[in-house]
Amino acid sequence: MLTVEQYIIKMKKKDNLDEFNFKNHAENMSAVLKYVMDYFNHYLNPEEYDYENIKTEQSALKISQEIEGFFPESKDFVIEYYKKTKGRVDRLLKSWMYERKYVHLIYSTEDYENTIHKFCSSSKMKGTEIEQYRDQLIILAKEIKARETEEPSISGFKYLDNTLVSWVKETYRSYGVNLFEFAQSYTSTFFDEYIERIYIRESEHFYYINRYNHRYNDNPFNMDVLYRENEHRPFINGRKGELEMLIMYVWVFEDASDEDYWPEYVNLCISTGRVSLVKRINELVPVTTKGMMYPVDVKSNMLFLETTTGTIKVAPNEAYILRLSYEKDNDLLWKDAARLDVVLKNLMDTFSQYGVPDTLELLSPLRSQTYGEEEFFKQYSILEKSLKKYKTIKIALVNGPQKQSGKLKYLMQTAEDVVNIHKTVKEMKFKLKFTIDISRLIKRKNYKGEFEEDFNRLTEIRTSIVGIHLSNLPSRTGFSHKHYKDGNTYLYKYDYPENSDFLGSFSALLNDNLSRYLVPEGMTSEAELEELVDDLLRGGFSFSGQEGE
Repeated sequence: MLTVEQYIIKMKKKDNLDEFNFKNHAENMSAVLKYVMDYFNHYLNPEEYDYENIKTEQSALKISQEIEGFFPESKDFVIEYYKKTKGRVDRLLKSWMYERKYVHLIYSTEDYENTIHKFCSSSKMKGTEIEQYRDQLIILAKEIKARETEEPSISGFKYLDNTLVSWVKETYRSYGVNLFEFAQSYTSTFFDEYIERIYIRESEHFYYINRYNHRYNDNPFNMDVLYRENEHRPFINGRKGELEMLIMYVWVFEDASDEDYWPEYVNLCISTGRVSLVKRINELVPVTTKGMMYPVDVKSNMLFLETTTGTIKVAPNEAYILRLSYEKDNDLLWKDAARLDVVLKNLMDTFSQYGVPDTLELLSPLRSQTYGEEEFFKQYSILEKSLKKYKTIKIALVNGPQKQSGKLKYLMQTAEDVVNIHKTVKEMKFKLKFTIDISRLIKRKNYKGEFEEDFNRLTEIRTSIVGIHLSNLPSRTGFSHKHYKDGNTYLYKYDYPENSDFLGSFSALLNDNLSRYLVPEGMTSEAELEELVDDLLRGGFSFSGQEGE
């Protein structure tokens, strides 16, 4: 049934009436008045259309306009069902579907057939004779799912491994399933059951109490059941660990606010064989120095040696890192071409006798009024060209310690220096990389803000960092059941290892799949080294050659 406005438009088109033709102004007015009288006297037949029918027709018109474009194949069915029952079958079906635990995973014709069979048999639809519309309902269910499923966005999943993100995107392309949406929906049940939200009126503060132990859990989030009930789906079969990782990501970052656990969890999944797609993050290659032995489960096959002349006294029987250093403030090799030439010849003899090192470290020279980046790179270009034939060697500049005012400063001793020199390296297309001596870089910095800014700067050149030198951490990992985020307090039923501010910032700096060597310095005993290794493992670092549990 048409409204009066629609009736007038219909009749205008039929009679080719042009209301802007002012020559026929009187005739047009008469015609429109006649349309209105015909509408109420003849088109609206009270005997044929009662008030309820008119109301139903008007509502059906609004529904048609509302779902236009949403359900192109099901629009007529939705309208006819409404006229017959006064029920919005699209809303009923959508509400019922999204109360199902696995609705985000359905994709096949068989899935939709099973879904509609359960819908028609549900108590909500009992006695409605909905079964006669089974075929139309299957089409409608597909259109509802397609409309409600968004394309995966990684904006909230920036710490996920790229191969995991690729799996999610490929699943969406091939099956129309957004696994991110499923993970977020799935954890909501655990949030409602295990996380209690308390508001303290006096302090106007929210407390979130987590009573679910997600750490070191062999079957978190009932994954055994979840996988068993969905392993028939091709995008889940063989991907139990990867699906668990998506769910854990949502839980620790969005629900339980336990981000510290993420890097450790990723490496635990890899070491225990839970996942096959994902690579280790924060992987460190343990380097032995001064005869200090690592714990038995960390295997070191690389040695750290130092030279001031280019020759070495100890014969390395394994891979090695070689630092080209100088005594005290005598950095003549970086300021005298003849001296550099002697050192280079000695280095080539060393390489010929003992093999090429994995990395040649260059201790930063000293800065002066007459010596800066330009003078250094003139000398460095000679070194890089001389060693060009050694294809496998990496050359890395290492920062010196930050010196007291009044003393000579190193060319590279702060995070800002590193970033600036890296910029020059890129502009001049050198192959120079960087090794960061963390303990020297953050010396005398005790508060989070002081060293966090340095680490944030260094993330800009993360891919150019090939090695790390580190002594004891500024503060040890502790245990806590409290965590603060966005002005709220998160309390855990269980005491979890808590990363120090330094370790958390350090872990975030190297949060990728690249492998970097680690040279532990300043250790007075192997017990101290074991303590450092334990803290790094809890902080989400892994070691190449580490034995799996």
